[in-house]
Amino acid sequence: MFLGIDVGIKKSHAAVISGRRIIYLGEYKNLDEYRITAAGIDAPLSFPDKGFRECERLLLKMGIRLFPPNAPFFKAIGLKGIEIAKKLKKVGVEVYEVYPYASRVFLNIVPKAKKTLKSGKKEILERLKEFVDVEEVGDHNEIDAIIAALTVEMYYKGKGYLIKGFDGEILVPKPINRDLQISLASLLNV
Repeated sequence: MFLGIDVGIKKSHAAVISGRRIIYLGEYKNLDEYRITAAGIDAPLSFPDKGFRECERLLLKMGIRLFPPNAPFFKAIGLKGIEIAKKLKKVGVEVYEVYPYASRVFLNIVPKAKKTLKSGKKEILERLKEFVDVEEVGDHNEIDAIIAALTVEMYYKGKGYLIKGFDGEILVPKPINRDLQISLASLLNV
């Protein structure tokens, strides 16, 4: 089983998936009852001295927009993500940083749709059904949690890449789009 966590300041959301099935979807809590192999955390798990980390600069080169991890509103999320990662590692769960928007771009899950709008959420859910059995979600945070779990599961099935830098790493799925595949392969030298 694979866990995805969308880290929030007040509360975090989680999804546990196994294959196409969503086993759990809701607020992040103690999930010891599930045999989690690996987790994808949607939050920076390291910080650069300034600006962007090397792994983020690689995503920027591919046209993936993102916030710098040291942005004031984002740093608290990163610190909470690091805390969650430490707890999961203590119980033997492999932990990866993921970025659901990058996963949406790579998997062509309507990257231009705005997940906070009802219409955008509906578009994303329709496309997400090609990967997991999902009918309804509470909000966009649960969508990100599902995509985080899906990204890790795809990596474990040999359908993902770890974009590494000297100051951090981000897990992404193998792109569906041929141009993105070539771009990613050239950046990663694979």
